[in-house]
Amino acid sequence: MTHEEPRPGIVIDVTPDREATAADPTEPATHTPTDETVKTGRGKNLALALATVALLAVVAAGGYGYRYWSNLRLDIARLDSQLREARAQQQQLQQALSGATDAQSEQRAILAQQQIAAEEARGAFTAQEQQLAEQGLRLQQQAAELRAIVADIHRRVGSSGTQWMIAESEYLLRIASNRLILTRDAATAGVALELADQRLRDTQDPGWARVRAQIASDIAALNTFKIPDVAGISAQLSALIVRVPQLRIAGAPMAPERNLPEQGAGAPSVRNWETLLDDLWSGLKDTVRIRVHDRPIQAMIAPEQQFFLYENLKLHLEVARLGLARHDPRLFRDNLATASDWLGRYFDANDATVAAVKQEIDALGDIDIAPEIPNISRSLRALIARDKLMQDAAANAIETP
Repeated sequence: MTHEEPRPGIVIDVTPDREATAADPTEPATHTPTDETVKTGRGKNLALALATVALLAVVAAGGYGYRYWSNLRLDIARLDSQLREARAQQQQLQQALSGATDAQSEQRAILAQQQIAAEEARGAFTAQEQQLAEQGLRLQQQAAELRAIVADIHRRVGSSGTQWMIAESEYLLRIASNRLILTRDAATAGVALELADQRLRDTQDPGWARVRAQIASDIAALNTFKIPDVAGISAQLSALIVRVPQLRIAGAPMAPERNLPEQGAGAPSVRNWETLLDDLWSGLKDTVRIRVHDRPIQAMIAPEQQFFLYENLKLHLEVARLGLARHDPRLFRDNLATASDWLGRYFDANDATVAAVKQEIDALGDIDIAPEIPNISRSLRALIARDKLMQDAAANAIETP
């Protein structure tokens, strides 16, 4: 036997041994394949292989076609979806275009209304311009009238302006006198006098020398006039009022009423001549108490009366502040004197606080809160008299041909 390796498309042929076949004549004779038979079998096998390959190619082509058809369907579906989205976007754009068209129409209507309003405003502005022009003409006429009046005043008074300076000086002197008399404001009065003197100096008229001398005398009198420090004195009185509750009242307060000792339970209830003297002596000891002092005895004040004493002392100090604010020296001094007298009468003079408060009150009582103010009206009278002489002289000069 021979063994041949199989090859593709070739049938394996097994040829029996001739000797073995010849040695056994009893076996039936078998058909021996020829070369044509072998070729025919090989052709069939080749055709079968080609058919198999063709079948596989068809299957592969069918699979690829199915896959291509699936992808094509997906692409068509995607294109359809994109087409629907494009249509939806187109509809939205059409709607937006319609809205924009409507908005444009509204804007055109609003613009037309604004144009109408602008035309109306332009007409109103034109009317206002006409009114302003008329008012300007009236103002120009009034200004011309005022200039004419001022020119007439200058013509009457004089182009040098001397009369204006004299009028300013008179006004300043009146201010100085009023401030000094009404409010005792010496500083403002002094400044007003100095300004009045400067106005008279600017006139360059030597005829005002006597009036200026009087003004200088009044300024010197104001410089020597001393105004009390009202605010400081008021603050000092406020501090004293705060210290009033710290003052010690002279004398001890009255002791509370004492109760007689009760009779003991073992004391006899029967009275006789032997116990009478003892009862009298014990009752006298419980009723009378003898104290020894090295100074005169003062009247004692009950505790409920101490509050009113403190409050009345505060009240006198407050009234003194009121007199200070009203520039009333009598009211100021009387209440301070009353407060000082009460400190010496009802309070402990040996207490350092009481002594200091009393000394401070006495010092305040010596202050003159309303000193006599100097008379500065002589400057004003001198200026008025000199001005009157000048006006009379000018009137006589005009009347004389």
